[in-house]
Amino acid sequence: MTKKYYLKTYGCQMNELDASQMGRLLARSGYTSTETPEEASVILINTCSIREKASQKVYSDVGRFRALKLKHPEIVLGVTGCQAQAEGRHLQQRFPYLDLVVGPDHTARLPELVAKVQSEGGQHLAETRLESRENYRFLNLLPDETENAVKAFVTIMKGCDNFCSFCIVPFVRGREVCRDSGEIIAEVQGLARRGVKEVTLLGQNVNSYGVGRHSRDPGAISFARLLGRLAAETDIERIRFTTSHPKDLSEELIEEFRRNSKLALHFHLPVQSGSDAVLERMYRGYGRREYLDKLAKLREAAPQLAVSSDIIVGFPGESEAEFEETMDLLREVRYDAIYSFVYSPRPKTTAALYFADDVPLEIKQERLSRLQQLQNGITLENNQTQTGRVLEVLVEGPSRQGETYTGRSSQNHAVHFAGEESDVGSIRRIKITHAGPNSLLGEKYE
Repeated sequence: MTKKYYLKTYGCQMNELDASQMGRLLARSGYTSTETPEEASVILINTCSIREKASQKVYSDVGRFRALKLKHPEIVLGVTGCQAQAEGRHLQQRFPYLDLVVGPDHTARLPELVAKVQSEGGQHLAETRLESRENYRFLNLLPDETENAVKAFVTIMKGCDNFCSFCIVPFVRGREVCRDSGEIIAEVQGLARRGVKEVTLLGQNVNSYGVGRHSRDPGAISFARLLGRLAAETDIERIRFTTSHPKDLSEELIEEFRRNSKLALHFHLPVQSGSDAVLERMYRGYGRREYLDKLAKLREAAPQLAVSSDIIVGFPGESEAEFEETMDLLREVRYDAIYSFVYSPRPKTTAALYFADDVPLEIKQERLSRLQQLQNGITLENNQTQTGRVLEVLVEGPSRQGETYTGRSSQNHAVHFAGEESDVGSIRRIKITHAGPNSLLGEKYE
């Protein structure tokens, strides 16, 4: 069997970056990628455990590969990512034909572990130890120049110290570790030299990057200062970041939006609930009024700013009145987009251990439907306000239908227009002619 790998990824942008790093590591070991599992000598499922639904998908996938593994026992079948970290050897007990379980802190060892399974046939390996802050090392693998990337993800920190009552992240990604600012700046400049126009800075809580927050950089700087240095010291044209925690949103960062023209005009600020009582049970560290006040300051600093959020419905104890407070928040804030989910208990979290999951599933689903219906209307109305405006669009390539080209505005709108191959990788001025619920249509504006 040839040296090919098949890699399927679930979850967040951090997982997408991990997957690309895995691919580059395997490529350095002589592997090429394939979209067909039957062609692969290594099959990897890069997992997410933030919600129960994502975990169930992984169980289904691993089960689906059972027949292929039994037919070709030489295939290395592995699970990586957050679910690997959360469940460890339990996955191998449930699926005895699973060769490899690798947590996020050990991505760099993937080729070594694959080779060990292959050389010691029949050995099942699990590497899910969380590294200490002192020992953790960030991967820095720039894309190959042949990838022709327009956008790229850059990790600036990993882990989370907040321990929100519903969230498994501190248990699967570990505690906060900040990356050296000079290393980040060097990577972004290296990407710019390869033709990358936009970077997205990644961390579970980017607002806590820097001073006094477990940085190992003796010259540690704040997140706002990092953004300023990236704008001044690199040739990158646009900077995004995710995810932010409202309690750590500083006045300094708000002011950076006023003066830094390279910052994308989009801010993802997860609120989770519009009810103070629910926010308190979630251990979020802020209330509704504080959230709204900070958001108002952001919008004053950057009037064209688009704002998105995360919302959980059906959290333990959520009453109809508390849910309606979240609906009222949507009407007041008028988010450009939300990512909304029903609550599901996650292992080891405070909510799973101590709070009764007492909102019936049918009520959770009904509330989610009402929430999404309200937001869909708001999103369409917000999109319609873009008609007639000229937006700066980073062109990513042909649309799926192939009839137009597509890109992202600074506000993160998907924009389609009649373009040509020479537009790809450039920021074009596009006048919006039509707005739909999910994207905008426009034409070049010279």
